[in-house]
Amino acid sequence: MSNLQKQFQGYLNTPSLFEEFYGLQQFELDIKELEQFDSSKLELSSQITLGRRVEDFFRFYINESSKYDLVKHNIQIIEDKQTLGELDFILFDKKAYKYIHVEHIYKFYLYDDSIQNEIDRYIGPNRNDTLIKKITKLQTKQLPLLYKSATSQYLNNIDSDLCDQKVCFKGNIYVPLHLENSTIPLVNNSCVRGFYLSMKEFVSKERFRFYEYFLPDKFDWVSNPSSNEIWYSFDEVIQQIEELLQKKKSSLVWLKDRKNNIEKSFFVTWW
Repeated sequence: MSNLQKQFQGYLNTPSLFEEFYGLQQFELDIKELEQFDSSKLELSSQITLGRRVEDFFRFYINESSKYDLVKHNIQIIEDKQTLGELDFILFDKKAYKYIHVEHIYKFYLYDDSIQNEIDRYIGPNRNDTLIKKITKLQTKQLPLLYKSATSQYLNNIDSDLCDQKVCFKGNIYVPLHLENSTIPLVNNSCVRGFYLSMKEFVSKERFRFYEYFLPDKFDWVSNPSSNEIWYSFDEVIQQIEELLQKKKSSLVWLKDRKNNIEKSFFVTWW
């Protein structure tokens, strides 16, 4: 299996962050349909962001699905030479016989229990992104864009008032080391993929010296650590992590515990 196929598999296996949240309805992917897919047909450019790549994974899923037709995707809405925004996907549900507008989101969040308000605790690995910021943007900008007067000319005579709206919001949650194996509120706990800790904690805890490690490329963040074949010692990986932290980039790390045959995913944060 190629790295691209492993990424696609990891993407599909990433759970939805919630079923319904702040009035947002989740668009669920049917994993059972995977048996019918030929993921060797995946061909994606390496010159794109991770966000764009997982959007392409979603598009590939829709194109391969027997349930949906892809009508339009990445529709830029322009009015008076000003871009108002972009609609991710317009689908046609062949079983329900209706159109669906889907906004696609794939996120990595760290759960910071030092923050007072529960909803504010889900933050990006570099603290420049939050779950509540994304929810607010969806509610106030991205979803209402469907109903703007300027949008109608881009919809091929689709009546936006009869179009369902959903989000495909997949998420990966990392909790502080002291909350590992604990339940956290608000979100689907199946999304919890590992823990996070500071470099100081990582270096000071003796048990981490006995494992092996690997720093995956960002495209491989969606993959399962068990798919990896190359591993490095604790001392070897320290320098690689420090180079990222100096750039104020938290580092995703895969861990292998050979003694107990366990692979884990975690973040070492720069903050």
